[in-house]
Amino acid sequence: MKENFICLITGPAGAGKSSVTKALANKFERSAVIEVDKLRAMVIGGQVRPYPYNNEVELQLSLSAKNTCDMAHNLLEKGFSVFIDDVVGRKLLGQYSEYFKDDNFKTFLLLPSLESLLKRFDERGDNEDLRKRTQDLHKTFSEKKDELNCKIIDSSNLTLEETVEEVYKQI
Repeated sequence: MKENFICLITGPAGAGKSSVTKALANKFERSAVIEVDKLRAMVIGGQVRPYPYNNEVELQLSLSAKNTCDMAHNLLEKGFSVFIDDVVGRKLLGQYSEYFKDDNFKTFLLLPSLESLLKRFDERGDNEDLRKRTQDLHKTFSEKKDELNCKIIDSSNLTLEETVEEVYKQI
């Protein structure tokens, strides 16, 4: 059995983060998935969207990352491996990395091609606003991927199972 760990899966919307984290968690006897969007949705009064970026967005993103870190650490201490599903940039990744610096922490960036992401959006019928935001996120991730210190998985031509196996091998 592998040592317990915390694994952050990031990438733009449509990259497969939620599906991959859940499928990976099923491969371990004691595991948990933290979907950070669900923690962010707990803020009702005053909730802001993550864009356009401003001070309130920064505060709420940082708060959700801190809550995620606390929850993940509690689970890890009780013998669970933890998968975190979140869209992070350099600043949030730094916050996660600093918090988990003494833990077995792994990060993966799912970055399929923009064409395959847009095809997924077309197949799912997602809204135009999210589609536009995903294009922006894909561009940002593509430009900044070398600065993020993540293992990068191009899942453009991989099935869910193949993507999960690729991440699993590297854990």
